[in-house]
Amino acid sequence: MASNPAITFGGLASGLDTNAIIDGLLKVEAIPLQRNQSRQQNVTSAKSTLSSLLNTLNAVKTAAQGLDTASEFAAYDVDSSDSASLTASSNGSPSEGSYKVKVNSIAQVTRAKSSVQKSATSALEQDGNFDITIDGTTTSVAVALGDSLTTLAANINATSAAVTASVVTDKDGSYLLVVGQDTGATNEVIFGTTGSVSLAMSTYQNAADAEIVVDDQFTFTSSSNTFSNAIEGLTLTAKKVNASGITVEVASDVDAQAAKIQSFVDAYNSAVSAGHLASGWGGIKASNATLAGDSAVRGSLDLLSRTVAGSIPGLTGKYRQLAAIGVSLTQNGSMKLDKSKLKTALAADARSVAQVFVGDSDAGVDGAMKLVASAVDRITKSKDGILSLRISQFEKALTRLEDDAESLERRLESFEANLRKRFAALEDAVSKIQSQSRGLSGFTSNLSK
Repeated sequence: MASNPAITFGGLASGLDTNAIIDGLLKVEAIPLQRNQSRQQNVTSAKSTLSSLLNTLNAVKTAAQGLDTASEFAAYDVDSSDSASLTASSNGSPSEGSYKVKVNSIAQVTRAKSSVQKSATSALEQDGNFDITIDGTTTSVAVALGDSLTTLAANINATSAAVTASVVTDKDGSYLLVVGQDTGATNEVIFGTTGSVSLAMSTYQNAADAEIVVDDQFTFTSSSNTFSNAIEGLTLTAKKVNASGITVEVASDVDAQAAKIQSFVDAYNSAVSAGHLASGWGGIKASNATLAGDSAVRGSLDLLSRTVAGSIPGLTGKYRQLAAIGVSLTQNGSMKLDKSKLKTALAADARSVAQVFVGDSDAGVDGAMKLVASAVDRITKSKDGILSLRISQFEKALTRLEDDAESLERRLESFEANLRKRFAALEDAVSKIQSQSRGLSGFTSNLSK
């Protein structure tokens, strides 16, 4: 309600409580403004609720995208009989079964030392260059007469050469130690000198590739100790030589797959619950009267439910919809996972189950997870998504309400000023009448004397 900064004393002449009368009239006049402010609060709350729901739906999209490829959907229990020699992990969709792997060698770096010198800090009294060559690229380090092993090691480390230099001192004296940073035969470090530099570098460990043999038939080498293509869908990491062979077992992990699917189910149910709380459903009352029965909210939930409940367009396998493999909708629209039904389906046709989720790339068919992500995009897309458009409508409504509120406030201020002016005029008129009355009374009194 508008207020007058001036202090006024009403009714001094008339005896009327004009301030109380004005306040009463202003309260009546302020009703439209109060209704406007209440409407602003409701619309702001509704907009905030929809923004929160939009974020919850985007979480459904994220969960779906975490299951929309074969490698993401799959879950395997991969075991090595000797993890100290070889470790194995899934990097895709390996075939179940057993594999024999021998580790013939592990990848190594170059390790080399110089001839023995008096001490780490004594001047070498050599002049020229100390050259380091790796895979055809040579780095030259200048050596001055006053440089020591410590100085040379620091200068080597200051270059971009992929080596680390240090000084080691034993009972015989000090040595320059140079260790390559990268494993693999192509990263062998070769040393050379020019001028009077003569450190007689000797390599006591050559850079080498790792080598493994799978099933006594297939030999693979790697400049690192990691093999990503020796067995499809597996990453093997050699740890130490084991020529007798290690057994790698691969089996499906249904429990892990079910856990992945449950994460999606949980995200979906959070969105459904948020939608029901926002607009109301069944016995659930809308959290905001402005959103009660809101068509945008209900339309969004309906689009999602139709997407997950329907058959996958173009899919031709044994299973063609989520419900057939244990992921179904309840009467209130929430989703549930029947783990037993999922296990049965996986045992019957694991490939078809996977295609329900990830689709069939060879046939150009999207799976349920990509369809869900696409449906969420239709709801949340910034410019023309179902909920985004509704949020935009509320933003425009708020702008109009704020403009109306400013107009109502100006009108109320004008109304108050006019009231006070009129009542002031009334008091002035009453005061004049009272003054005239007192004058007449005095005049009459004088006549009667």
